[in-house]
Parts: sequence; C-alpha cells; structure tokens
Amino acid sequence: MTDAVRAWRSTWPHTLVLPHPSPRNNLWLKRNPWFEEALLPELRLRVQQVLRQSPSSKS
Repeated sequence: MTDAVRAWRSTWPHTLVLPHPSPRNNLWLKRNPWFEEALLPELRLRVQQVLRQSPSSKS
C-alpha cells in the first residue's frame, strides 16, 4: 500500500490512492510523515478548488 500511496503524483489529480481512515492505520501514518506533510495539503487545496467550481456553491 505504501508504494501505491507514495506514487500519488503520477496519477494526480484524477486518481488518488489513500490509506483507509481507520485508527489502526496510526502506525502507518507515524512511519510515513510525508503523507501529512506533502499529500494532504495538496488534497485539501484540490478539494477547495473543486468545491469553488461546483454549481451548487453559486447559490
């Protein structure tokens, strides 16, 4: 799983492999700090962009 998540830039922004949001993945998150440092900020920005473009947000 780590290799697939780490390669996120190769499929960004159309496809994004993410770890399951389970508390059991806390150890994985601690071992892979790049996930929160590099990937999550980009994902947050992309979500904001998509929401701004959404027709429902123009009410």
